[in-house]
Amino acid sequence: MYAIGIDIGGMSAKIGLILEDKVVLEERILTRSDLDYREFAEEVGRVVNKLSEKYGVKKAGISSCGIIDSRQGAILYSNNIRWENKHLASDLAERTGLSVCLANDAKCATLAEAVWGAGKAYDRVCMVTLGTGVGGGFVLNKHIEKGSLYADGDGVLGHITVENNGRPCTCGRSGCLEMYASATAIMKTFQEMTMEACSAQEIFKRAREGEPEAKEVVEGFRYYLGEGLVSLANVLRPEVIVLGGGVSGSADMYLDYLNEVVNGKTFGGRFLPVKVVKAKLGNAAGMIGAALL
Repeated sequence: MYAIGIDIGGMSAKIGLILEDKVVLEERILTRSDLDYREFAEEVGRVVNKLSEKYGVKKAGISSCGIIDSRQGAILYSNNIRWENKHLASDLAERTGLSVCLANDAKCATLAEAVWGAGKAYDRVCMVTLGTGVGGGFVLNKHIEKGSLYADGDGVLGHITVENNGRPCTCGRSGCLEMYASATAIMKTFQEMTMEACSAQEIFKRAREGEPEAKEVVEGFRYYLGEGLVSLANVLRPEVIVLGGGVSGSADMYLDYLNEVVNGKTFGGRFLPVKVVKAKLGNAAGMIGAALL
């Protein structure tokens, strides 16, 4: 049976007709920091109504960046699109007559990978997204784990401390994983070392080609990511950690290292091994996870 998955990001909202792990049809609506909420809800409602009428869809799910209250179906705060306390799930349900659920985007991606992707064979799945920042989620028995007061936030995993008195973080603390293992951090480290601005993708490419500075940056990145994953493994005890986001495109350069470190340093790792793998569903994970809600 078809469902509709809506994935709201800082640049666009993707609205997909989903059948199991496949995006059958997709439409996009541009988003921006000054986006009018009511105008956006009306446009999404129009697209959802068109799809539901044609394909007999009864359910829709929303994956959104920001701090989410899944129980209330509300976006409490989204820095990217400057919304606060927007009850998008109930507003969309009113406009479409569908059953609508809402969750944080990283948690939706985790759910998708747990049900249809790289975590399909496991009951305890942690996902870490390595992009502009570091986010992620945890899924137990194919269900999203909700945070305290049902508030979901994708940034929590990125704020594990991996370096005492390290780089100042936007959260107000210092030495957070996000400051060392995100694409932004990789670019910053390389620029500090070489005075050259370069994308994370290009830095990995240069490291692959043997450039010393790029190799040093990648080695630092994988060290800090490994330390962060050990902390996650000790607290959450996942069977598998799935790596997604843009930086995971170069995962072949550090997956073996991470598997060795995580299982070597996690308490009891010899008896309860954790597998670190690359995500399978790519940019469609948010829509697929939203449809699964």
